[in-house]
Amino acid sequence: MSIIRLSALRDGMNAPGDLAGNIADAPFNGNRGPNRRGAGRMGRMARPALWGARSPMARYLDSSLEIEAAHLAPGQPVVVLVHGWNFDPTQSVVAPPHSDDAGNGHARLYHFHRYTDNGETEIRHHSSSWPLGLRIAEGDGGTSGLAVAFAWHSKPGWFESLTDHGLNPYARAYQAAETYAWDLAGVLEMLAQRLPGHPIDIFCHSLGSRVVVRALAQAADRGAPGDGDERMGAMLARLGRVVLLAGAERVLEAQLMMARLNATRDGRLVATDRDNAVHPQIPEFYNFVSRENDVLDKLGENFGPSAPGSKQVIGHNGLERMDRAWLDVQLDDPETAAWFSAHPQAYAVSGDNTGVFAVLDHWIHFTWRENMRLYADILRTRDPWRVAAIKLAAPDLFDRPRITRRRWSTL
Repeated sequence: MSIIRLSALRDGMNAPGDLAGNIADAPFNGNRGPNRRGAGRMGRMARPALWGARSPMARYLDSSLEIEAAHLAPGQPVVVLVHGWNFDPTQSVVAPPHSDDAGNGHARLYHFHRYTDNGETEIRHHSSSWPLGLRIAEGDGGTSGLAVAFAWHSKPGWFESLTDHGLNPYARAYQAAETYAWDLAGVLEMLAQRLPGHPIDIFCHSLGSRVVVRALAQAADRGAPGDGDERMGAMLARLGRVVLLAGAERVLEAQLMMARLNATRDGRLVATDRDNAVHPQIPEFYNFVSRENDVLDKLGENFGPSAPGSKQVIGHNGLERMDRAWLDVQLDDPETAAWFSAHPQAYAVSGDNTGVFAVLDHWIHFTWRENMRLYADILRTRDPWRVAAIKLAAPDLFDRPRITRRRWSTL
């Protein structure tokens, strides 16, 4: 299917038992699962441990890559997908993906269903296919790229949340993301080992940004030059691009992550383009922002756990500082939209859906097909979309902190 499915559960990682992503509730067995790639409970490598060469995770990924990446061509993306809040990987995968019962990330987002109603169903139910939106085809052995679908348990119940220090479910999921972040870091490290000819990209939405930011921050702590973990350091040098949509992680946490990543650049600078410019071997970040995003207004900033510093999140405010590896793109800013419209590829981006009640602005980042076309090109046409190239092309838009609150007028 050109997709490798993983589920991060409370008791550890799970290799699903079928192609749809339903969990296999039994100890890992290397002879089970589709095409005998392995299925079942793989356990969790507690921080700071990493997966071993003979671990269930290694066996599952090795077998899966033989099938799903058999025809992975140079230049084709390898994209790790990380969804946001309110998903439960233990729920059965149901069809169609816009069903109210599609509460498993593999069902609602990591599928290969495309609607023919110009995306109206996907917008209403925020059920767009991420692999198809990134132009990864089903069943081509990786010819068009490879998706690695990381589903994590982000739907704690009300009762168990309130009995856990009185936290609301969103706050509890935010805190749990710290554990799932190390699970993700372990997956990234193993992929980097096994796919040396391909940069590993990440594509995430909403609270998934918390998992991603903390995964990279934890990896940077472990992979610092000189006295760090060589495997984590090598993984960070192999990461390519991180696309963050409506990010619910707090600005301060993202700033701390960037400080740690920038510190890993010492001794690992390389010349990478015709003018011999020097670029850091750390990932480039593309942070897509919407000021009209009411979900982040109410949920991300007001229901997260208490913490020092500002409650502002990156999906609203951006990074709030300049960094040569970070780009903030405000989708609901008319001037930004005009710049993309005038681009040779003529992208009709949008971050404010006036046709449906405004809360859906939170999901328009990926349900609006023109937005997905842009993300796919960022991952597929690498050089024109370098962060430095975009900032150079439009410094007034992208080379200074510039997040505005202006009502969108037309789509």
